[in-house]
Amino acid sequence: MGLAWGVGFYLTQFLFEKNHQDATGLLKLFIGIFITSWLGAKVFFLLFSSKHKVYQYIYADYFWLGGGFVFYGGLIFGLVFYVIYSLWLKKFNFEESYLLVPGLIFGHAVGRIGCFFTGCCYGSQCDLPWKVFMDGEYRHPVQLYEAFSLLILGYFSLKWVQSRKQNLYVVTNYLIYYSIIRFIVELFRGDEIRGIYWLSMSTSQFISIGLLITALMVKLIRGKEGKK
Repeated sequence: MGLAWGVGFYLTQFLFEKNHQDATGLLKLFIGIFITSWLGAKVFFLLFSSKHKVYQYIYADYFWLGGGFVFYGGLIFGLVFYVIYSLWLKKFNFEESYLLVPGLIFGHAVGRIGCFFTGCCYGSQCDLPWKVFMDGEYRHPVQLYEAFSLLILGYFSLKWVQSRKQNLYVVTNYLIYYSIIRFIVELFRGDEIRGIYWLSMSTSQFISIGLLITALMVKLIRGKEGKK
């Protein structure tokens, strides 16, 4: 996880410097996002994955300082902080949001590789040649499925940044494509701790649908504004 955050930060710093943008306030932004994302990932775990152990986790230091995260919780809390920090408090130029996206994607990819080594977020039963032995049986290496998909998405995000695409073009593209990636990957997950609800869909699949619709609506609205 430390490597994931490090990759995200230093790649973002590099992109700011390469694009001749002021990166002096980047560390403060990073610290704020780190704290709120950590908290959000823990809150979502308590809400959707802890089940009857919720009170045990709330009062346990090992939980708040150790494992037990939900990526979408971290993403949503981090986004809320970022919007407040940049648009309301005016501490960061919102038009530079696109420069944050590649670091987020590549950092996330590294994090998923960490999930693979740890053995969490594992897949469902699988007899394919690339199966891995986890939690008592052979399973889909879903952590690597997601990591590989994120690396591809990260590559394209760097291309978008290099081509100087519009700010929201890069941000909404990330939300759209990651939502699709995550929805598909969830079909191969086997850890029921993530929460299975209506129509056998997981919490992350419902969130993916919500983010996909939101990003598409933003694209549609901005597209109409551009034609006026």
